[in-house]
Amino acid sequence: MSSKMPILLILLVIGSVSLVLSLTLSLSEGLKMTLLIVAVLFNITSSVGLMIIGAKKTRESL
Repeated sequence: MSSKMPILLILLVIGSVSLVLSLTLSLSEGLKMTLLIVAVLFNITSSVGLMIIGAKKTRESL
């Protein structure tokens, strides 16, 4: 397993939780926007990183 994979999975979980919290709780606009920005950044970063790891593993197995 790649050494970056646990970090990327944690980022994905944090991003998903912050997205759910920002959409379901009654929060101030500033906090809601902050959570949404964190969610987008973490989810995109972790998704791209995990796709790169998956592509490398697929390429190695061919």
